[in-house]
Amino acid sequence: MSPQIPIEPSGPLQPVLRWAGSKKRSLPQITPYIPQIRRRYIEVFAGSACLFFSLDPAHAVISDNNTELVSFYKTLSKHATSVYQKFVSIPRDSDTYYRVRSEVASERDPIARSATFLYLNRNCFNGIFRTSAKGEFNVPFSSSRVPRYPSLDEVQRAAAALRRVSIRCGDFESVCRDEVAKGDLVYLDPPYYVTSRRVFREYSSQPFSEVDLNRLTELLVEIDSRGALFLLSYPDCTLIRNLAKFWRTSRIRVMRSISGKLSSRGYARELLIRNY
Repeated sequence: MSPQIPIEPSGPLQPVLRWAGSKKRSLPQITPYIPQIRRRYIEVFAGSACLFFSLDPAHAVISDNNTELVSFYKTLSKHATSVYQKFVSIPRDSDTYYRVRSEVASERDPIARSATFLYLNRNCFNGIFRTSAKGEFNVPFSSSRVPRYPSLDEVQRAAAALRRVSIRCGDFESVCRDEVAKGDLVYLDPPYYVTSRRVFREYSSQPFSEVDLNRLTELLVEIDSRGALFLLSYPDCTLIRNLAKFWRTSRIRVMRSISGKLSSRGYARELLIRNY
């Protein structure tokens, strides 16, 4: 019989997933900059979607180009209880983790695949999503600093929030061009492309690049021209300062915790760039 798994108590709506670069710790600094949502909330680099869950908007679009992530959200929205029950039934130990990791690519049942996706996410190092050249998840097991599991109630509430919105898989630019309209609020928290230091940006098979940053720059102009509002989070660096001078900008301090070295973790400055 496996040891009892500690479960997080229910409370305010929380993200179900851990995710490298998540804004969960920064929400108290970001939410004061969120204006009233007049039409829809749109988040195109969803990840753990912690701001979406925190706001819990009535009308929204969330998207990501990570197909496994989007498939998980779609399945969870329809089968939360089944996914959760299978998820918590998997023993939480290193041997089981590596067995599950080796088998997940061949799993075809959407509920089982989503349960194992959640299991790997909650037990891998730092909530990182990284795949090999063959597309196989290859993040190691984390034997320490692993948080408690969410409760069934919390997962069901998150699933209910997901059922109310449109969940899309696609490139951030194409999704925005398809969806954004006057009155929308668009939140963009892209993987970081920074030349001065190494940052983790392998959230999918196509890491964020300088080309993508240039596309993002043009997209902000397009969003603004449609009468929508945008809020962009990005680390304070030379590349983004050149963009920031055209819009309203505020600086916040965020905790950087992706590195495997404790000495590399700490606070960093980040810019909040917006057109309102």
